[in-house]
Amino acid sequence: MEPASLRQKLHQYVDNGDEKLLKLMYAVAREYNEDDDFEYQFTEEEIKLFEERSAKRQNGESKTYDWKDAKEIILGKKKME
Repeated sequence: MEPASLRQKLHQYVDNGDEKLLKLMYAVAREYNEDDDFEYQFTEEEIKLFEERSAKRQNGESKTYDWKDAKEIILGKKKME
């Protein structure tokens, strides 16, 4: 569908839309037009936890799982060791 046709059809939806549709379309348009410069900043506590987990893994104190084992753990078919 051509952009002009899309605009026309979208205007029809907006003109005839209920409040729920208008709020939804507004939220989508607002989000689309927001800056994409969002960058999550980890907290000091999160960084500390990452470092602790990394150290445990490197020291052999924790275990990693392959996809098969992880899937079984997630599905409750197997317990974590």
